Order: sequence, then C-alpha cells, then structure tokens
Amino acid sequence: MKALASDGFSFRFCTEHLLPAERLPTWHDVFGRSVSRRILSPLSDDLFHVNMTVRTLETGGFGSHGRVSVQHMTLSAGFSAQRTAELLADGNDDIVLHIHETGRRTVSQLGREASTEPFNALLTSNADHSTIILPEPARFFSIGLPRKPMKALAPGIEDALMRPLPGDASVVRLLVGYLRVLEDEQRLGAPDLQRAVIAHVHDLAAVIVGATRDTLEIARGRGLRAARLRAVKADIAERLADGDVRAPALALRHRVSARYIHKLFETDGTTLSQHVLGQRLSRVHRLLSDPRYAGQTIGALAFQSGFGDLSTFNHAFRRHYGLTPSDVRAAY
Repeated sequence: MKALASDGFSFRFCTEHLLPAERLPTWHDVFGRSVSRRILSPLSDDLFHVNMTVRTLETGGFGSHGRVSVQHMTLSAGFSAQRTAELLADGNDDIVLHIHETGRRTVSQLGREASTEPFNALLTSNADHSTIILPEPARFFSIGLPRKPMKALAPGIEDALMRPLPGDASVVRLLVGYLRVLEDEQRLGAPDLQRAVIAHVHDLAAVIVGATRDTLEIARGRGLRAARLRAVKADIAERLADGDVRAPALALRHRVSARYIHKLFETDGTTLSQHVLGQRLSRVHRLLSDPRYAGQTIGALAFQSGFGDLSTFNHAFRRHYGLTPSDVRAAY
C-alpha cells in the first residue's frame, strides 16, 4: 500500500509471483476482506491470476466533492463476489459505477438482476447486499462515488441503480480514457490536483447517469473538457517523435473540431503550439540528462523529439531553459 496524501492512498496487488494455490486466498485476504469487504469465490478450476490497482483520492475540507475511489482490475478467470448483510457493517454507502473494457458481469441486488457488456455502465450500491458474477476473464473499472454529492448532481441516481443507463457511450469511453491517464499521473498527491480530479470524475459520472439540466451544463463544461484535454495531451505525448500532432489530426482522432482542440488549450492558459513545443523541449532535456543517450548527437535527439530544424530548436531551447543543449549535457 502506498500513500498518496494524508487523506488518500493507492493499493496495488498482483498474483504473478504467487503459487497458483495461493493466489485466490491471498487476494481474498488482502482485498476482499479489507478493501472490498466481499466474499470472493472462483467459478472454475482455471488458473487464476489478478492484477489490480485501487486508488482513493480524498481531500479534507473540500465539501461535497471530497472523495472518489477507483479500482482497475484484470482477471484471468471468472469469479463471484458477495457483499452480505454482515459485511455492510463497514458503513460504506457509496454508489459504484462499473465499466468493463472486456468481459461481462451480472449483478443481483435490490430484488433486480442486471448485466453489462463492454463499455456499457452499471450502477450498484455498497449499502445493500449483492451478488456479482463475472463469468469469464475481464478487465474493468469500478468507481466508488459518495452518495450525497452524486444525488446533488443527479437526483435520480437512486432510481438508476441496477437499471440500464441512458448515458452517452462516448462519455463512458472518455471517462475510461481519463482514468487510464490518471494511472500514470505521478503528482496526484497535490491537494489542488486531487480536488480537480475528484470533481471531474464526479461530473463525468453524472453525465453518464443523467444529471439535471442545470448541473449537466456545468458537468459537460467542466468534467468533459478536462477529460478531453488530458486525452489530447496523452495523444500528443505518444506521437511527439513521428506522429501528426496538428489540430486537424488531433480533431479527427478525438472526434471533435479543430477549433475545439484550440479552445481546450486556451482554457488551460496556453496554446496547442506552445504545449507541443514545451513537450518536445522537455523530452530533449530528459534525453540530454540520461547517460544512456550520451553517444547520440544533440541534433539526433532533437530530431527524435519531433524538431525538424536545428536552429529553431537551439533558439527555443535556450530561451526556455536559459542554457544551451550542450550546457545541459555537460551538467549531467
């Protein structure tokens, strides 16, 4: 278990180095009995393997948007999970949004039974006993959301439990992409960033569930914009060296207009070209500081980072860092 901040934590668990007979019992002990508070059972004799991350963000003094818990799990075989009446004593009444990337689940709760397919969403309640069946290997997110703030954003959320959700599938995929980017975020311990992330996840979940008209406009403007901006930034980072990171190409890949791409960066206090330049300069700086690249010329590192003109690169680098590329290399 690794602390993120005074009020948050991350928990990572993988059975890769455990003996097959130890995998499910160990997972049940470290996750089912403590974090999830469920009884976990296999559905077959297939070799079981799990790789999971649980990340909880919680900021004191932030009022109604104070917490979100995200489980990201990959399973090699089916299992069942029961939250019995005895296990409800932990007092957790969160509403949980389940989104599968692969595999399926069937849930029995509140006298109903519901199933979900990949990139559909399903809401369940931690305040009521339930039985969850995952009949096959699966990879999914389960997002724990505090009930009170979610009811403020989406007053009909209680009626949406265990029922097909009307949310836009593109928003579901956007939320999954946002959560994936956050898995690589190294600075989530900063309270301001945690507050923003918590609010954005709440907003996206409210859009999926069906927020009121007033809060829907707020959520779409705040949560959706932030998620799209992170997705676009992640796209740029992957294609800095040899991909097209101009606005028309980004717009095509993210199914928005080129003008919307520019507006995303404007709301972030910068421009697309400034962001791309900054990312390329940062990449060259990292490579110059890495002894593994000491045998490569500065020009080669600049070209690998997407620069096409050395004079432009040298001028931009010196203006940004106050040092020449040679100065940086010599310092390391």
